[in-house]
Amino acid sequence: MKNIKYLYAFATITALSFTSCSSDNDDKDTEKPVITITEPVVDEGFTPGTDIHLEGVLTDNVELASYKVEVHSAEDGHTHGKMAGAEAASYFHYEQTFSIEAGLRIKEFHQHIPIPTLDANGQPFTDGHYHLGVFCLDKAGNQQQVFLEIYIGANGGDHGHDHKSIN
Repeated sequence: MKNIKYLYAFATITALSFTSCSSDNDDKDTEKPVITITEPVVDEGFTPGTDIHLEGVLTDNVELASYKVEVHSAEDGHTHGKMAGAEAASYFHYEQTFSIEAGLRIKEFHQHIPIPTLDANGQPFTDGHYHLGVFCLDKAGNQQQVFLEIYIGANGGDHGHDHKSIN
C-alpha cells in the first residue's frame, strides 16, 4: 500500500511540474505572415519575351524570414498532378526564394520575372493559364501562401474572354 501512495505522489508531482512549465510557450509566435499582391491582377495576360511585373507587401506581427515566388501551369485543373498529354506540352516554370533582412516586420517586394520565348529545347512555351504564387515564411516558421491566376500566351492579354471591372 505504501508503494501505491509513493507512486501516486510521484505521479502528481511530475504532472504538476510539467503543467507549470506550459506558460513558457504563451508568447510563442503562431500568427502567419500576411501577403498582399498589388501587381499583377487576376487574369492579367503576358506575352513570351516580356516580363511579369510583380509587386506587393509582406507583413508579420514579429519578424519576417524569407519569401518565394513561383509561376507554374494551371492547366491541370488545380490538382498539380500529371496531365494527360503533358509530355507534348512545354509549360513555363519559374521559382526563386529571397531572404529578408533580419528584424523586419514589413517588406515591400518588386520583381521582374522574365518569360522566355522558347524553352530549353527551342520550343515555344504552351499558351495557357498559370498560377503565380507568393509564399512567405516568418522567423518562427509560420508560412502563408497566396496564388492568383494569370495568362501567358502569344496573344498576351487577349486570351479569349472579357475581363469585367467592378466599380
